[in-house]
Amino acid sequence: MLDRATYLFDTPPCFLCYWVLYVTGEVVVRSFEKITKAEVVNAQRAWAKAVVAKDLETLIGLYDFGSADEPLLFKPTLADVIRLDEKGARAYFVGGDEDYPNDPGFLNNDWKHVEFQSAVGPILKAGGLGYKDMGHYTFVNQHGDATRADYTFAYHKLNGKVLISLHHSSLSWIPPTR
Repeated sequence: MLDRATYLFDTPPCFLCYWVLYVTGEVVVRSFEKITKAEVVNAQRAWAKAVVAKDLETLIGLYDFGSADEPLLFKPTLADVIRLDEKGARAYFVGGDEDYPNDPGFLNNDWKHVEFQSAVGPILKAGGLGYKDMGHYTFVNQHGDATRADYTFAYHKLNGKVLISLHHSSLSWIPPTR
């Protein structure tokens, strides 16, 4: 009898990783594909563009909400709750969800520019089936005021699409004044 998950790897020529998850007696197969640094940078640009455009559906489409055994890990800036599903992510971005009463809606800040500044550039994860990245991003609003936050993202490619599987963001640390 297999425990929660069994991982089977199929390397060249197809470069796919098969995750076979046994969930309530059912088998769920997810095929992660090789991903490039350029694809990750393009995904970051798409994320920034969607934030500026207030394009919720494009933003939501950039996340992999996975399954109960493999959920998205999402801790957004200034949020008091970690989100593991699409409902929680939507609430963070647009607000107005009674289950997340402290979410005013990140997209309601009228951002006009978002810039990712990676600490070292996206880093390839073992096997080439994902990237992780950490750094800070700067959000500039319509009045020219800038907010800098630190981020950590993890990406993988599924069905030809680069998706975010982990997103942690927090305001940058500011040393105390004396």
